[in-house]
Amino acid sequence: MAHQPSDTIAGLYEAFNSGDLETLRELIAPDAVIHLPGTAGDAEHPPGTPRDREGWLGVWQFTQAFFPDMTATVQDIVQTGELVATRCVARGTHTVEFMGVPPTGRPFEMTMLNMSRVRDGRIVEHWTISDNVTMLAQLGVKASL
Repeated sequence: MAHQPSDTIAGLYEAFNSGDLETLRELIAPDAVIHLPGTAGDAEHPPGTPRDREGWLGVWQFTQAFFPDMTATVQDIVQTGELVATRCVARGTHTVEFMGVPPTGRPFEMTMLNMSRVRDGRIVEHWTISDNVTMLAQLGVKASL
């Protein structure tokens, strides 16, 4: 059976959950175009984060520094051609200061929707939408409107 784009995405989640940076580098093309919240300068991730593989891995490492036990569980995966969509739940624990809030030890759970374009077994484009407002509320961060 031929390697399917959804196999690449399953491998991505396995590598993310195990902290395997080298496998992540193998699964993401160096010139991949990454569309993440924060890479355009909003407050979720460091402003000016490059929209390529190394930028994405930098955001992943940044997130892991704040939530070292964070994992993502795929709830649904759908493939059409080279596009793969996933709905997953990310879980972790607030163990270090985050956004000025001292560690609370509180767990969080948030839904993420991802879509990736996979060619020749590598991710060449990726989009993420995550429910950060729910995660921040679970950690006790008060949003001002």
